[in-house]
Amino acid sequence: MKHALVLGGTAEAREISQSLVGQGWAVTLALKGLTKYPRIPPGVALRSGGFGGDKGLAAYLRDTRIDTLIDATHPFAAAMSWNAYRASQISGVRLICVQRPPWHRTPGDRWQNIESLPKAARCLKSLSSKSILLALGGQGAHCFRACCHHRFQARVLGDSKTPLALHPASRWRGLSLARMTRHPSIADEMRGIQDFKADLMIVRNAGGDAGAKLEAARRLRLPVWMIQRPTMPPVQPYLSSSAALGALAHDRASL
Repeated sequence: MKHALVLGGTAEAREISQSLVGQGWAVTLALKGLTKYPRIPPGVALRSGGFGGDKGLAAYLRDTRIDTLIDATHPFAAAMSWNAYRASQISGVRLICVQRPPWHRTPGDRWQNIESLPKAARCLKSLSSKSILLALGGQGAHCFRACCHHRFQARVLGDSKTPLALHPASRWRGLSLARMTRHPSIADEMRGIQDFKADLMIVRNAGGDAGAKLEAARRLRLPVWMIQRPTMPPVQPYLSSSAALGALAHDRASL
C-alpha cells in the first residue's frame, strides 16, 4: 500500500486526501494547528503540529516510510513549503506541490501590488487617518498594530463561540472584529464595506475562488492593496488538486 503525507489546511489538501484514500492509499493529513475544528475525510489519519524543521520532516518521512510528500498548504505558508522541499531533497521522497493560480487584475479593479504585510504597514504609517478593512481571514492583523492613527476591521468567519486562531498581538485598541456566520454574498460584502466606511481593503493574493470581497470592492471602486505571494521553492506546481491526482494516477499506471 502506498503511503502519502499531505501537508494541508486547504480545500485542495482535503480533496487530494479523500481521493487517494478511495484509491487505496494510506494517507496522513498534517495540519499545523491553525484550524480549530478541521474537517478530516473518512479514512485519513490526522497529524497536528510541526515536524521540527526540514530535518525533522525528513526523519518523519523515513521513519513512517512515506512514498509521496504532497505540499498542498496555503500559498502564503512559505516556511512549510521550503521545509517540504528541503526534506524531500534530504530523504529522497518524491514531492508533489499543489498551488492554486493567483488572482489577476480585471477591468474596474483599483489594485496596488504590495510586497508583504510588513511593507503595507510601513506604507500606512505615512498616510493620513483611514478606515482599513483587513480581508486576511483573521491572520496577519498584528502587523498593523503600530499604525495606531488608522481604524482597522478584520472580518472573520465564525460565530461568537468559534475560537479564533489570531496572533497574540492581534488585539489592540484600533482593531475591531466583524464575525460572519456564513460565507458572505456580494451584497453582504458591499454592505460591510459601506457600514465600516472603508477607505482601503488589504488582501493577500491567495488565489482560487476570489469570493465576493473583490467583486464588492470592484463595484464600489474601493482601492485594494494586494499582498504578493512569498518566494516559493523551485518546484513546478500543479495548479489544482485534480491535476496533481491525474499525475499520480499516471505514474501508478506506468509502473
